[in-house]
Amino acid sequence: MAEEAWRERFRQRVAEVDDLFVEAFELLADNARIHLEAQMLVGDAAAAARARIQLAQGALGDASGKLASAMSLMVGAKLLALRGGSHDPLMPYHDIGHLGDEYVAEKNACAKLRGAEREAEEACARIGMCSGHLETISLLLDHENLPGVNDLIEKERLDAAVDDLLAAIGKVESGKKMANDARLDVGAN
Repeated sequence: MAEEAWRERFRQRVAEVDDLFVEAFELLADNARIHLEAQMLVGDAAAAARARIQLAQGALGDASGKLASAMSLMVGAKLLALRGGSHDPLMPYHDIGHLGDEYVAEKNACAKLRGAEREAEEACARIGMCSGHLETISLLLDHENLPGVNDLIEKERLDAAVDDLLAAIGKVESGKKMANDARLDVGAN
């Protein structure tokens, strides 16, 4: 009975991780990206640019939070497998590879979750860089008389939207696929 309890909790964690990756992907691809697509300029357009930056920052922060929660759940799932899959739960295994053959689905899921965790870490780093570019744009919007300021703002916007945001979206999409594959491995709903 205890064996089934840990496996059910494991499946729940895997399903939650998959759901969080989907939510993070939607926040980045469907929300943050929209706010960064249009050019940002000083002058009369600065207020609109600031509003879009604020909306994008909100979406970036929410996506980062979802990914952090997913990483925490992935660690929790691994710990459940190490303890629940050992012969004595008071002496958990130190490596997923030690799980018995009856836990092949959990072993496979853990391997995929490890990859998803790496993708989430890299996505969070790219989200942080994107956020930094947006902060720079916010500062530049205050300097209307600076020569070439609109060109500087456009470079920062492209760095944020094209380089960092698209890279983060790609990492989340890859992690989302791994998390979904892990979910399928353990038959989580």
